[in-house]
Amino acid sequence: MDPATEIKARLSIDELVGQYRQLTKKGRHFVCLCPFHNDTHPSMLVSPDKGIAYCFACNSGGDIFSFYQQIEGVDFRQALMDLAERTGVTIDVAQTPVIHKDEKENVRACLENARQFFQDQLRASQKARAYLEQRKIPEALIEAFGLGYAPDSFSQTYEHLLKSGYSRKEIMAAGMGVQKDLREEKIYDRFRNRIMFPIADHQGRLVGFGGRTLGEDDAKYINSAEGILYSKSAVLYGLDSARETIREKRTTILVEGYFDVIGCHRVGITNVVAVSGTALTEQHVKLLKRTADTLVLCLDQDQAGRDASERAFRLCAAEGMNVRSVVLPFKDPDEAATKDPDLLRQLLNAGAVPYFDTVLKEIAAGDVGSAAGKRVAMERIVPLLQAIASSVEREHELKRAAEALATTPTALQEDMERFSLQMTRPQAAVTEEQGAHRKSETFLPIDIALGIIVLHPQLRASLFELIPPEEGFSLVLFEAIRDLPQDALLSLEALPLPPEYMERAAILLLFCEHHGFREWSQSVAVRELRHNCQRANRDFLKQKQNEISQQLLLANKEGKTAEAQQLSNQYQQLLKLAKMAA
Repeated sequence: MDPATEIKARLSIDELVGQYRQLTKKGRHFVCLCPFHNDTHPSMLVSPDKGIAYCFACNSGGDIFSFYQQIEGVDFRQALMDLAERTGVTIDVAQTPVIHKDEKENVRACLENARQFFQDQLRASQKARAYLEQRKIPEALIEAFGLGYAPDSFSQTYEHLLKSGYSRKEIMAAGMGVQKDLREEKIYDRFRNRIMFPIADHQGRLVGFGGRTLGEDDAKYINSAEGILYSKSAVLYGLDSARETIREKRTTILVEGYFDVIGCHRVGITNVVAVSGTALTEQHVKLLKRTADTLVLCLDQDQAGRDASERAFRLCAAEGMNVRSVVLPFKDPDEAATKDPDLLRQLLNAGAVPYFDTVLKEIAAGDVGSAAGKRVAMERIVPLLQAIASSVEREHELKRAAEALATTPTALQEDMERFSLQMTRPQAAVTEEQGAHRKSETFLPIDIALGIIVLHPQLRASLFELIPPEEGFSLVLFEAIRDLPQDALLSLEALPLPPEYMERAAILLLFCEHHGFREWSQSVAVRELRHNCQRANRDFLKQKQNEISQQLLLANKEGKTAEAQQLSNQYQQLLKLAKMAA
């Protein structure tokens, strides 16, 4: 028995979580206040049967190792050592294993090979280098950030990695390829005609890429797919190169994009990070809190940027961090670095003001003279006040907010209490007739459909109503259910899942059980399975249509007549399938 399995046999998930939170029995599970967000109503589910503790409000938790890593802020190796000591499991320190070490190392090596390939391609591409010159990116920063270029080709990167000795499976796991047509074995490059930004974790280990298109028809930015190395909710772009400065200044500056981070470095500001294809998350904040006390927000001033700033404030204030903001007279820090580097340097070094001051200034400049205007302003400011962890600070800001709203602190306090009551009030029970589609925000429709099949194995034949997924967890779970012998008991334990996907599968089934899927009648289960199968198939076909449409444009542009005709036929077939799935 390996050490990790032995530790799990000796330490149950409820015993571990119970050392940090008070547990309450609820049916087959326990519940507790989530330690990963500002929870006032128990939202973390603890399942001894599945060995999982998970909060579907903030998507945090996992098995005993994931939970311990998140709550203690350590890596897997340290979690293994700590929990081994607690449980009396003996481990050879020199040979401490890492879960799926060989697989992860091979995938990371594949990514490193791709990074070198992209850098070589950048040196050879006049177009890509001209673009970076236009963006005023100096050679020193191109080298420092490892920028590269993914060639404008269907499969050049994939073929290079194959020739370098990496398997098809490793290339797909690294997020370097996608399968466009399930009837064929051909793999296409995920990144084409893009400036490539290597993304590292907080320890400086390469986990994925971001890509900025040089064309007109593709999405402007795409990132690596979520996988065994890359999780966008746990990675901040630039953190590996910003850590030392952040530690010295105890301050982190948050911007929106890759070029914004590099733009700040151009003017000598290096304690800068950006989110990677997602909003700021609790995991991001916990990463930042290790070395910083203050977060400076320097985000776009459009509505999306304001929403992102408010979310960041709520998350950081709940963790006791100071939050300040900088408002630039430019579109973003990258533009400021080009047009007025001295001003950008001045504002980021000494021009940040408390974020709450920024909000109060915006509110005071709005319509606070009418009852309707006051209500809108209160709806914005009350959640921010509610998030402040310090009672003294919250009371101070409440008085200032009341003054800005031209109301009394008592009235604002009553609104805060009403908001708190709404947030902590248990939601009304959802009847089985309301279905799965109202509660499936955490997982894709195909995942929900597969979860229903596991909990209602008599519906297993419906698996073949699904278009098989192409990659990731959904594909692995689909194949595990499909490959299980027909006479075998369909359960989580029986599924032939690779170890790295067991935790995700357990979380999915915990989600389904928590929302009552197991108790559904046959008719409701059939209806909801059909509904989620249809949604999954529609989503898949829509994605395929978009991808083939882009390939068709490129093939026509390059004069590849035969390939364009083949793609056109595939597109027409997808349109027919989409009509049938509607």
